[in-house]
Amino acid sequence: MLSSKLLYEKLSDEELFNRVRQEDSQAFEVLYCRYWSILMDTAYRRIRSREKAEDLIQEIFISLYQNKQRVQFTVSVQAYLMQALKYKLLNEMRAQAVRVRYQQQFFLNAQCKIDFAKNIEAKELQHTIHKSISSLPEKCRQVFCLSRWEFQSNKHISNHLAISVSTVEKHISKALQLIRKDLQEFNRSE
Repeated sequence: MLSSKLLYEKLSDEELFNRVRQEDSQAFEVLYCRYWSILMDTAYRRIRSREKAEDLIQEIFISLYQNKQRVQFTVSVQAYLMQALKYKLLNEMRAQAVRVRYQQQFFLNAQCKIDFAKNIEAKELQHTIHKSISSLPEKCRQVFCLSRWEFQSNKHISNHLAISVSTVEKHISKALQLIRKDLQEFNRSE
């Protein structure tokens, strides 16, 4: 096995690739090992990400293997691989620029900021309303919740709680007055 490995190491790139075309996996492995570090060094210097560089090189070798019957070398295997890496790097840099541009447009545009601020304000407002409702006197809170959350009529609330309709109206009026007061303080804190 060792002597066959040495034999492969002595073969030229073109001879190795001719063997790859004949489905010789050991020849492909030798080509892969021969150029992996050169390609890796070049890719890493350009994109400064080991993982992305490894992915690009893997893609190049996969494509080379899948297209082994159609690939024609005008200069050399090394020149072909370096050219393939150049195009992969350009595509990656172009894709990265598009991602950055999209992120800037999406995250830094005024509408996104407004939507984000509106969501925060809505949560704060909701919290203030719930806090205000929970601080209402028990009977007042009960009447208000039946009226506004369960959509019951004043007459139905009056019958359910055994109080007069005018008392129901007074409780709702008092609740709204207290909630409005709490909301005015909320608006001043902005």
